[in-house]
Amino acid sequence: MKTTLKKMLLALLLGACSATSSAGVINFDDLSGDFTEAIAGGYQGLNWDNVGSIRSDAFPGSGYEAGTVSQANTAYNRDGGAVAISKAGAGTFNFVGAFFTSAWVEQEISFEGYLDGQLTHSSATSFVLDTTTPLWVQLGWSGIDTLLIYNSSGTQWAMDDMKVPEPASLALFGAGAMGLMLARRRKLPAR
Repeated sequence: MKTTLKKMLLALLLGACSATSSAGVINFDDLSGDFTEAIAGGYQGLNWDNVGSIRSDAFPGSGYEAGTVSQANTAYNRDGGAVAISKAGAGTFNFVGAFFTSAWVEQEISFEGYLDGQLTHSSATSFVLDTTTPLWVQLGWSGIDTLLIYNSSGTQWAMDDMKVPEPASLALFGAGAMGLMLARRRKLPAR
């Protein structure tokens, strides 16, 4: 009985740990927020083509200010055009979603996910962004090495709290779930 209880507690602890860290959140707050600088390749394990970070107070009243969900900074498409976010080095990443806000005018954005140069995911519809309220865009795409973000206006948008699951956390979650299943299976009486 004590062994089963210990296993159940361990499984619950593993599950709780993985639930709190099941997705890495990239909030860009550890960057300078100097809008003249591009985000360096390799930041958070990704390459950022046409992406910079900007402080929320750089342009008061803009979508940058409204779109900063976490502390001080948000990411943005530097020239107002398309953005490519790709895995730095080998492997893939998962894109759960992020908050998006238009910087200056209402616009639409759409997404494509690629693996080894092949289109594997595409947003069925575009998402309408305004300048006052961050919109959570959840796609839940897994196993991509490149994420492309397109917009309709040719102007900037802001992105914050990008959720990218960490493989180690997913493994921890799986171990916790397996432990719970095993503990429960042993607890159930035989029929």
